[in-house]
Order: sequence, then C-alpha cells, then structure tokens
Amino acid sequence: MASPSNGRILVVDDEPLIREMAREILESSGYDVAEAVDGQAGLDAFLESGGRFDLVILDLVMPRLHGFQVMDRIIHASPRTRILISSGFSPDTRPELTRATPTTGFLAKPYRSKDLLDQVRRLLAAEG
Repeated sequence: MASPSNGRILVVDDEPLIREMAREILESSGYDVAEAVDGQAGLDAFLESGGRFDLVILDLVMPRLHGFQVMDRIIHASPRTRILISSGFSPDTRPELTRATPTTGFLAKPYRSKDLLDQVRRLLAAEG
C-alpha cells in the first residue's frame, strides 16, 4: 500500500539524468513527482495542472524558456507557489540568484540527496 504523498513536486530540467535522480530521491521520501524536459514544458505542465504543485524545482539554463522566465510566470499565475532554482551557477557569479524569498530557494548542482530533501522540506514548511 502506498503511503500518502508529502506533496506534489514538478522537476523541470533538460538533463534526463538529473530529472531521474531527483525523481528517485523525492519519490523515496514520499513525494508525488512530475517531470518536464524544458522550461516551456514545465510552464505548460504547471498551468495545465491548475497550479496544483506544492513546489517547482527549476534548472536555470534550459531550451525554450529560461528558469527565471518560468519562475516569473509561475509566480504571476500562482504567487504562493514554492520554487527551488537548481543550477551549476553560483550566486557569486550570478547575483540574481540571491533574490530568494521565504518561498524560493537555490540549490547548487551537483547536490547530495540530503541537500535536496533539506531544501524541499524547508520550502514546503515556509510561511508565504
């Protein structure tokens, strides 16, 4: 018997191995996970769901729509949505990564399972 979901998460990344790894980590911790292969597909999946994702994990550099473009459109459609940017860039080289709020965060790639789960739990518990 499946355990109840800890939340619905959308993983948006153009790297199949990263999506697969994130899915496995999150599903093994009880989250319901959907995937999207690029920024436009991620935005479409979010909007088609009626904004029913508790958290969206976004890569920064992707085909069709950049991670920040997707983030801005999701926040416009659903201001309370939690968003975790995951990127190989660092806030030292990309100052705009520091625009985090209580409901947004940043996770540097490559990351460990524990780091991903810690960020996800923090964001899902955040007031906002």
